[in-house]
Amino acid sequence: MRHKVLHVIYSLYRGGAERLIETQLLGGDRRRFEYLVCSITGGGDMIDRLSNAGSRVFLLGKRRRGDLTAVTKLANLIRHEKVDLLHVHGSPGMFWGTLAQIASATGVPIVRTEHNPYPAGQLPALYRLLYQRFTKRASRIICVSELVRRSFAERSPALADRFIEIPNGIRMQDYEKLPPRAECRAQFKLLPGAKLIGTVGRMVSVKNHKLLIEALFRVRQTVNDVHLAIIGEGDMRESLAAYAADLSVSEYVSLVKETQKIDYFYGAIDIFCLSSDSEGMPLTLLEALASGVPVVSTEVGGIPEVIENGKTGYLVPKGSAEFLAKRIVELLQDPSKAAELALAGRKMVHERFPAEKMIRATEAIYDEVLAKTDPKR
Repeated sequence: MRHKVLHVIYSLYRGGAERLIETQLLGGDRRRFEYLVCSITGGGDMIDRLSNAGSRVFLLGKRRRGDLTAVTKLANLIRHEKVDLLHVHGSPGMFWGTLAQIASATGVPIVRTEHNPYPAGQLPALYRLLYQRFTKRASRIICVSELVRRSFAERSPALADRFIEIPNGIRMQDYEKLPPRAECRAQFKLLPGAKLIGTVGRMVSVKNHKLLIEALFRVRQTVNDVHLAIIGEGDMRESLAAYAADLSVSEYVSLVKETQKIDYFYGAIDIFCLSSDSEGMPLTLLEALASGVPVVSTEVGGIPEVIENGKTGYLVPKGSAEFLAKRIVELLQDPSKAAELALAGRKMVHERFPAEKMIRATEAIYDEVLAKTDPKR
């Protein structure tokens, strides 16, 4: 007997949570689970990717704040599809998914995944008001790092045992044999010979790409032939371009639109950098490590649970362009150290963060929750 698991997420534009759902679909045990995916709003190319991974995808089309028709639509979907388990993602997934579970009157159990630390002060007032009550309705809450788990468990100490850490995982086979560097750079029209710093992430404030542009400015005081490429979508593209112009580094900064060929991007760069102010456990970090690229990252969120400073990468203080630039220069001037970090990082991520480990742990949670719902299992 197969059980229907419905993933509920706010949108299906390419991001870490959306790609984790895809990974779960690609590696999940289809003999025991049928996966469905529902976006509260809409989506981009992830719709086709999830469909190609074998899932039916539903779009509720919520377009304005407070549009409660999404609750009715999702409740009807739960009933019509005879869903056995709801897997909701993040605070929006928790809010809309839990409301729909209540409205459906089915008692379908809820598993929730939190991909980032508790966003203190950032949640809408209604979310904060209902947070404890909705948390009680979740049988298990998966957190992608220990720091994420603690940040939520501390908010609900009476329910702390419901929060469990399952680290993110990636499909190692996607990053094992990258094309030649020249081919990778040609894919993005990047200079074939320059030293290239790269990052992947939405162009939004929490990623703090301005810090990375400032670090490039500082790096170029010591190393001339170095460029920066940022790949992603987001509302800050124009402001980042303006900031690069203010620092007179526009010709050395490439703002690349999102692409499906992310493996080519890792194959194009010499150093991967994260300048974020907050993270859970970024997939891009794991992917860069699996691709054999040396990493320099701000010491935030679950990143120190992945990177051992000086052994598998470099960690720098949050918000410090000076320290970020210093570590980048060290790796550019010491290729043997860069290669040492890259080799150790790749070995570590292969051992600790394979997709199969995450998928099996998640399905074990499904089994546990479903067994409580259906004692005959």
